[in-house]
Amino acid sequence: MRKKITSVLKKFGLHVEQEPETLFDVVCGMEFKAATAEYRSDHKDGAYYFCSESCKDHFDSDPEKYTGG
Repeated sequence: MRKKITSVLKKFGLHVEQEPETLFDVVCGMEFKAATAEYRSDHKDGAYYFCSESCKDHFDSDPEKYTGG
């Protein structure tokens, strides 16, 4: 369905930004589907997604450790 909507919008010169299909948890290194992402933290100019509440909590306690900045 999303493909059909995207093609119709393109006909009118509009662009739909595609969401990534897989995400990467910066805490544990796990890759997971974007559709299942339940845990998110915003830090500086970006959003970070996590496979579990535990990984999100680790990130939130010291984001600089995982972002390098």
